[in-house]
Amino acid sequence: MAEQYEGCEQRSSIGGFAAFTNPALQTNGLPLSLAFSFRPTVLTSKSQVLFSFNGKESSTAIRIRDRKIELVIDGRGRSLLPLNVATQNWYRLVIVVSSKEATIFAASLNGTGGRGPVAEAVVALEDSVFFPSGFEGDVTIAAARQERDTVQHFTGKVGEIEICNSILGREHVMLMLNGVEAKMLVGTQVTSSWSMGKNVAPMTIPNDIEGGPSLFLFNLPMRAVTGSRWRGRYDRAELVPEEYNATLFHSDMVEGGDWKPSLELEVERGWRSGIYALRVHDGQDEDWIPFYVRPAADSKHARVAFLAPTATYVAYGNETNSTASIGDDLSLMKTEFIGPQDADKYVSVHPELGLSIYDNHQDGAGVAYASRLRPLLNFRPFHIHWLNNSYRHFAGDFYLIDWLEHHRFDYDVLTDDDLHLEGVASLRSYAAVITGSHPEYYSERMLDAVTEYVDSGGNLMYLGGNGFYWATSFHPDKPHVLEVRRGYTGARNWSSPPGETVHAFTGEQGGLWRNRGRSPHRLTGIGMAANGFSKAAPFKRTNTSGSSELDWIFEGVGDELIGAEGMMLGGAVGDEIDHTDYDHGTPPETVVLATSTDLSTHFQPVIEYYTNMLPEQGGSKNPLVRADMTWLRRPGGGAVFSVGSICWIGCLPINGYENPVSRVTHNVLSHFVGNMV
Repeated sequence: MAEQYEGCEQRSSIGGFAAFTNPALQTNGLPLSLAFSFRPTVLTSKSQVLFSFNGKESSTAIRIRDRKIELVIDGRGRSLLPLNVATQNWYRLVIVVSSKEATIFAASLNGTGGRGPVAEAVVALEDSVFFPSGFEGDVTIAAARQERDTVQHFTGKVGEIEICNSILGREHVMLMLNGVEAKMLVGTQVTSSWSMGKNVAPMTIPNDIEGGPSLFLFNLPMRAVTGSRWRGRYDRAELVPEEYNATLFHSDMVEGGDWKPSLELEVERGWRSGIYALRVHDGQDEDWIPFYVRPAADSKHARVAFLAPTATYVAYGNETNSTASIGDDLSLMKTEFIGPQDADKYVSVHPELGLSIYDNHQDGAGVAYASRLRPLLNFRPFHIHWLNNSYRHFAGDFYLIDWLEHHRFDYDVLTDDDLHLEGVASLRSYAAVITGSHPEYYSERMLDAVTEYVDSGGNLMYLGGNGFYWATSFHPDKPHVLEVRRGYTGARNWSSPPGETVHAFTGEQGGLWRNRGRSPHRLTGIGMAANGFSKAAPFKRTNTSGSSELDWIFEGVGDELIGAEGMMLGGAVGDEIDHTDYDHGTPPETVVLATSTDLSTHFQPVIEYYTNMLPEQGGSKNPLVRADMTWLRRPGGGAVFSVGSICWIGCLPINGYENPVSRVTHNVLSHFVGNMV
């Protein structure tokens, strides 16, 4: 089908901020006292607004400019505090406004309950004007409004906000700079405050004062972050909410989805379950926007389900590693230079597309949230990945889809989103569930569902590597947003800051599933072992692979190497690979069918296996650096077949689908389809 539609340019909002509307501020006017704490994490030559009362054409704001705190009244800079602001330091600020003057106080906090010298500035108010013209109670935090956009975004933490409808005396101001809350000093004169350390999942924070306005968060500011009072004893906001009374804002964060539809496509009932794309072009450029069609709930399901690892696709969405320094580092694990693709270059200069959780924010902090409501340019069917100079992730999984089509297996398509939303109910009707090549990111509900499925008689084909690795959470109100906190170990691009390893969305401990006692070895028999991006290696059968019980797996396959050729790095064992490890949960009944051969020193073990740095740990010398192909019969009668390598599916199409990898995969799937009761 082809139709022509009118399009238009639509801008995405960039940068996290908070906002509330309180008409009483405009109605009641002055006096006014405001107090809050802040911690900048990056300072540039550009102004960064901390707090802004927004009018129709200008604002009254407190901002940082040239490392100084400046008071801007009705769009005009009026005063610079004699205090040099530094990154990673906490500051406490109090401003007291009467009809005649505004006095601003600020002091640095030393992290142990004390403070530095107090800086102070007084600004006389002309004609008793403080609020900007056209002010109707619109207030933003970490940005100012400019027409429909927000500008001058602040990058850092803001917390401990209190607003009073009275003039705080100097004695009270000094006490507040020392950490005393206004409500302890002036009681009912506090008209607004927000406890950011309580109930840290929502993007709406209720006012502590009855009848006060709620605080709304935009573009995914980060919650469950340490505040100025954090002492390091506890790492959960629920235990010490007063120590997590802060929100972290980033000027480069994007949630997306803030545009109007240009067209709508109705999926009719008769459509086959599968992976589709909407092809759009303007006569010069084109794009393929993918979407999934799952089977109707009341329709007859296929015997096989392909479980698309959409959480992994989103986690990697628009990653910029190929144009960052880490791309040079990873190039050391390759034998040839592979540069960024056109899409990678485009993303690197278009911040409105947002970042992946493999990237770092402008201040160096790791990106912990990712949204699928953005154009994800590497979530496309023809995207060549810079790491392997081939298809990977979404595009790479089409090697498997094409193989299913070639062999005429009847299959349905499900996604991680379905699995998380519906749990094991989404899997029960299938004889076999097949993963994609890289099911790395799993929520607790997803992991529970797959485990229950195989333990109740279902069959799983884990046709990838580095699977079931990172604990992942979906936002309870925004299921298009996922959260990952890396913690302090695992194959990662960044580490979590101290005290910030617990997910805001669910309250779960972040990091590796292995460190939560749910290593992937327990489910599949294997877990992450190593990675490398040079020439992939083949598998060689073990002596146990020919046992009479399992010899059907290798029917039609002799003693030849399995996966000596492939479309991804040239073989079956490459990229990220898994092995058995009985100390970390591989069940003793696991059968190792084949293991990798001749991996080069470009393949290195994952860091969680080591407590110290050691020399010569590459694949040519280290027995830990290998991939294992395994068979595991689960207690409830189900079985798991695992291949332990991202590159496995890239071997399926070799020689017109007539090769050992294709034959083994066909034998296992045929067995599963034929043997489910």
